[in-house]
Amino acid sequence: MVKGTWKRRIMSGDLSAKDSPTNGVFPPICEPEASMSFGEPLHVSVTRGTSRFESIQRSLSKQSSMVDEEATAGSAFDLMTWLTGRQQQQGPPFSTRVGLAFDELSVYGDNVRDRHIATLATPFWKLIKAARNGFGVTEMFKKTPEEHRLLLNKMSGVVEAGEMLLVLGRPGSGCSTLLRVLGNRRKTYRQIDGNVSYGGLTPDEVDKRYRSQVAYCAEEDYHYASLTVRQTLDFAIQCKMPSSSVLEDRAGYKAEFLDALLDMYGLTGCADTIVGDSEIRGVSGGERKRVSIAEQMAAGASVDIWDGSTRGLDSSTALDYVRSLRITTDVLHKSTIASIYQASDDIYKLFDKVMVIDNGRQLYFGPSNEAVAYFEALGVQKPLRQTSSDFLTGITQLNERRVAPGFEDRVPRSAEDFERVWQASTQRTLVTQQVAEFESQVQNDKRSTIIREFVDRTKMGAGSSSLRKRSRYSTTFMYQTAQLLRREMRVLWGSRVEHMLVIFTYAVFAALMALTFLRISDDSSGVRIKGALLFMVLSFVALTEESGVASAMTNRRVLAKHKRLTLFHPAALSMVQSAIEIVLTIIKCAVFASEVYFATNLTRTAPAFFTFTLILTALGTCMTAFFRLLGNGMPDIDTGLTVSGITLLFWIMLSGYMQTTAQMHGYFRWISYIDPLTYGFKALMANEFKGLELKCTGASLVPSGPGFDDVAHQVCTLPGAHPGELFVQGRDYLAQALQIYVDDRWKHFAAIIGFWALFVIASALVVEFVEFGASSHSINVYKRRRPRVNLATEDLVAESSKLSQSTEGNTASGSTLTWKYINYAVPVKGGSKQLLDNVSGYLKPGTLTALMGASGAGKTTLLDALSQRKTIGTLRGEMLMSGMPLPRSFRRSTGYAEQQDVHASLVTVREALRFSAYLRQSALVPDAEKNEYVERVIYLLDMGGIADCLIGEPESGEGISLEERKRLTIGIELVSRPKILFLDEPTSGLDAQASFNVVQFLRRLAGEGLTILCTVHQPSSMLFEQFTSLLLLARGGQAVYFGELGEDAQTMLGYFERCGAPKCPPTANPAEYILSLAGNTDIDWPQMWRESPELDTVLAELDHMNQSSRAHGLPSDLGDNRQFARSYWYQIVCVTRRMLLVYWRNLDYQLTNFILQAVAALCIGLAYLGLNDSASHLVNKANALFLAACLNIFITNQVVPEYLRQKRLYRRESSTNQYGSLAFTVSAFVTELPFLIAACTLFVVIYYWAAGLNTAPDRVGFFYLSYIVLGIYSMSLGQTIASISTSESMAAMLSPVCTTVFALYCGILVPYSLLPGVWRYTLYWLSPYRYWLESIVSNELHSAPVRCRANELFVFDPPANTTCLEYAGKWVSQATGYLQNPDATLACNYCQFKVGDEYYRTLDWNFGNRWRNLGILFAFIAANIAIGAVVIRLIKSKR
Repeated sequence: MVKGTWKRRIMSGDLSAKDSPTNGVFPPICEPEASMSFGEPLHVSVTRGTSRFESIQRSLSKQSSMVDEEATAGSAFDLMTWLTGRQQQQGPPFSTRVGLAFDELSVYGDNVRDRHIATLATPFWKLIKAARNGFGVTEMFKKTPEEHRLLLNKMSGVVEAGEMLLVLGRPGSGCSTLLRVLGNRRKTYRQIDGNVSYGGLTPDEVDKRYRSQVAYCAEEDYHYASLTVRQTLDFAIQCKMPSSSVLEDRAGYKAEFLDALLDMYGLTGCADTIVGDSEIRGVSGGERKRVSIAEQMAAGASVDIWDGSTRGLDSSTALDYVRSLRITTDVLHKSTIASIYQASDDIYKLFDKVMVIDNGRQLYFGPSNEAVAYFEALGVQKPLRQTSSDFLTGITQLNERRVAPGFEDRVPRSAEDFERVWQASTQRTLVTQQVAEFESQVQNDKRSTIIREFVDRTKMGAGSSSLRKRSRYSTTFMYQTAQLLRREMRVLWGSRVEHMLVIFTYAVFAALMALTFLRISDDSSGVRIKGALLFMVLSFVALTEESGVASAMTNRRVLAKHKRLTLFHPAALSMVQSAIEIVLTIIKCAVFASEVYFATNLTRTAPAFFTFTLILTALGTCMTAFFRLLGNGMPDIDTGLTVSGITLLFWIMLSGYMQTTAQMHGYFRWISYIDPLTYGFKALMANEFKGLELKCTGASLVPSGPGFDDVAHQVCTLPGAHPGELFVQGRDYLAQALQIYVDDRWKHFAAIIGFWALFVIASALVVEFVEFGASSHSINVYKRRRPRVNLATEDLVAESSKLSQSTEGNTASGSTLTWKYINYAVPVKGGSKQLLDNVSGYLKPGTLTALMGASGAGKTTLLDALSQRKTIGTLRGEMLMSGMPLPRSFRRSTGYAEQQDVHASLVTVREALRFSAYLRQSALVPDAEKNEYVERVIYLLDMGGIADCLIGEPESGEGISLEERKRLTIGIELVSRPKILFLDEPTSGLDAQASFNVVQFLRRLAGEGLTILCTVHQPSSMLFEQFTSLLLLARGGQAVYFGELGEDAQTMLGYFERCGAPKCPPTANPAEYILSLAGNTDIDWPQMWRESPELDTVLAELDHMNQSSRAHGLPSDLGDNRQFARSYWYQIVCVTRRMLLVYWRNLDYQLTNFILQAVAALCIGLAYLGLNDSASHLVNKANALFLAACLNIFITNQVVPEYLRQKRLYRRESSTNQYGSLAFTVSAFVTELPFLIAACTLFVVIYYWAAGLNTAPDRVGFFYLSYIVLGIYSMSLGQTIASISTSESMAAMLSPVCTTVFALYCGILVPYSLLPGVWRYTLYWLSPYRYWLESIVSNELHSAPVRCRANELFVFDPPANTTCLEYAGKWVSQATGYLQNPDATLACNYCQFKVGDEYYRTLDWNFGNRWRNLGILFAFIAANIAIGAVVIRLIKSKR
């Protein structure tokens, strides 16, 4: 037992001061610990955990000094003896007593007043504003200091080693700010005044060398989902393995410590279960919380800070969690600080001290058992059944607190008043003294020196290296690398299906390429095809590895947490991941090369094959390292994809295939030297052509055909050919045509390795020093121009509620709902599982019914069944609405507020409410009346101040608070004027006051006639008494009780007492009382209910309600039996209007789209700047147009993340039948159009004239139209891929496969005539790029004259006494091109093309197909929309 625990028990009277421990032995706790809470079994025991940890001392540690060695006389080091000996200040081995004190702590943040929502126009507005202000020059001469916002004001306190501090305050009061600053997370704040001392260490010193001693944990639990609990904790222990100078048996320590953690935190039963996350099923939420605690305990921090970590947990799981913290604090002498919402008294009593803050002001700091008395002395009374934490949290809420008689005029009213009283109190003086004593004590016992020595002594290698002593990390870099390698192999095994799918993708595409380039000939006819093959190989590898951007961001938050815990160098992780990627790339490239190489008839020698595989592997690892660098260095997926897209397009363009080095402009020629694909292409080409001897055949000989059989009068058109020779050496061809030199192939390979090393090192440096995180606090952001509305007032709302016999005039009008003998079963392996068992009940208008039960009792299952959200399993029983079978309109006419608050983040509160009202209320109600109704709901929800505030995302730092999001969730359902309102855990994640406000509001709605059913986890007594009725379930989905609660729950309590239950004490919480009864398996409560007369009464009332309601029939607005309230056309218009607003405000997404188009246009335009009418530039024009098509591959990639975000929102909104899948698909498509057209216009303006394309107005207009159509197709393809995909990673894997196949069969790389028969009649005609390129190339080159330059002419000598025309004139008339000197008798100059038409005719293209091809592209677009709509409809979430 440690100091904090003993102090708590001495103050409570359990022990006297003389009973405090002197020998380090942990005595048993006087009062036995409860094993149940709210009917739930508890998994954590402080007594068991403490005693379990004692076992770690057995033969694990070495003596810390010669004195210790003498004291132990050669025996094994005794942990408890060490505790009370000379080094008592250090605590148990591998942790140290630190303690924490803060004095006059003030924190300032950004001044965020009048912050407005950013839109696409914001950058231009800021540019104009900056220009008006002289681009910041005038700001330099201003004397006015920058204003900051006060977040915390002069706070003081002490948390000694072994003590636990509970920080209480409403959301927005400054709790998170205080905990972040105390957790040494200071970088996001503008200014911090005052002192913070960590056992004598300053915050700067802690950050630089002793970061591991202070750990801050936010409310989210981030872990590797595929690792088991055991593996997660094992890794944390290994990374904090102490030096051998203090640890004798490392293996024994790890095994014992791991078993102790699993036992102490109740994780033994799930030790071999994967942790899981929101997408992968694993351990429960409570178990995941305890894994986080155990991991942080293994990390060895001496100061642990937990920020709102019980959010979303039920009371019993939260108690388990805090008991775990108590064990950690007691055993390792930690200083623990936590903020907890809705803490029960059992939780509250586990803390030694409590701190109450509000509005950034300190209201109290001191012993937890004195806090209530302090405020009661000020005149605020604590209700009998209210928990201490609820009382303290709501101390400044004037409408909710109780003032003692005689204190009405004296009790403090605001946070400022309470702060002034606190500053003048004796308790504040005592805190000041404690701070001073703490500082004096740490100086006297030289605690900071002891901490430094202790930490240095436990570091591996610190004894032999001064550099290691300055490190933050406990273990060496090489040791970390070994442990990370073990963990990453486990992660790899956990995601093996995904990696096998990637290998399968490589195999399928390799087979496709092998069949496409089957048996390429080794003569001149195969030269172009081999170049296209190798170009497609490196392009495919580069494009598929782009998925590394998304995968690198997947576990970014886990890395950030481990980095803060100083488990390992992030650079070590980067190195290990790079090593694993090499192995994976070797497998992928070996599979790929084995299929492609021999089938395509590349050089069939072992050295050439293995060199090909080696180069391909090096290129693959290089590209993987590059994309991992982008994933680590970019702030979000949109920016990452933009940068990767631009870079890839640039590198593919400069690789040497689309443009040779000689054809590049000087500035791009230099840039090509930093292009890994350039070196990859050169190395592959050199490897293939180094030993080839190419025979000139067919069209490669000029002239050729019958009668031309004398090579002396012919010329081979292959570069590198010599007059009079039929054979060309491969190395000569490469040197002349592509400026590639065979002897440099290993230099090129070395360059690829160099780039790989550069990317790996850069990635390691980025993860080591760069961290992306959320803002320090959430701020409200408002519309710049707020709408004019008729604001609701209390008088107007009261008047509307008095309107009689008007269902449209009231805020709420409910219907009856009855269910009888409901049974629900789901299929499981080997049969089915019963989740609901003969449950009966009813809901009446004007009632607020609580649905309660232990975890696994089926509360949410019943709620889903009653609200018709179940789509799997078998549901049986009778459910009637107003005495009639449930109509088709049931789901849209009832409200369902889910536990997860999913909203469109870029709309305001008022806009979200209006959207729901427009789509879910009847079409007969005018929009003006709907708007007025929305204003009433805003007033009732007390959201007038944030009605025009952006909803935002919780982790973005902008938007409304969590409590406000919960109220918005309820409001969105309420504005639909539901007949019945279902709510799943409406108080989950809220503090006590916010929970009370929500439930009180629901009671008010019920009082106005609405029918409400909501699940609630273990409510406080004050919450529980707001309900009118209760349905209590036991495990297995069996009813235990249904009926009215009665005054002070006496009706319900009377039933249980009549059935033999003990009487509920007056001070007990009735909710906890009945849940404890339901969890007691000694009595069969479900069977007792089935046999009770109360059930007969319920069934009789149920039948009577149905008969009475049946006479009146369904309400008029439900009788239409329509699935949707509005027509499909109206749905499309309404959803499109909202999406346009969202996209207009999505600045990051839109800017990245425009930047991608603009930069790509500059790159391609400058690369092909000044194209003329020469033959080589004719081909370059076609290549420039091909690259424009390739750009749309990246448009496809960019669309995916945003569509996935919209799809997640649709899945929630479709559950209430707001709009259908067709409306969503069409709206998502239409919304993209204006922004896409604008971006495409920007591309055309920059690209077209820079590349020197045809300036005829009709040709420019056709190109502009065609490019927009191609962009629309690419966008629709991205949306289709996203509709099929479940994540960004899956989409990133599918997208390059589709787009690369389309590019392969577009007709440019492999002409139609050279394709194998099966692909010539299938994939060639299914490639949209083929139709676009035929249209656009023929549009550009039609009737364009070609004038060959001297270096482009093919020269041959005619026979003696024969002119060039006489010798080759007939051949020229049948072939392409022209003779430049037809009358010459020597050196005939032949130009390959006469007009551009001759070039694209070799590709089997026709100028007359332009408009037909555009029509086909529109058909492809329509097909994508249809496929997306069908897929969205089929994959609606199953529950």
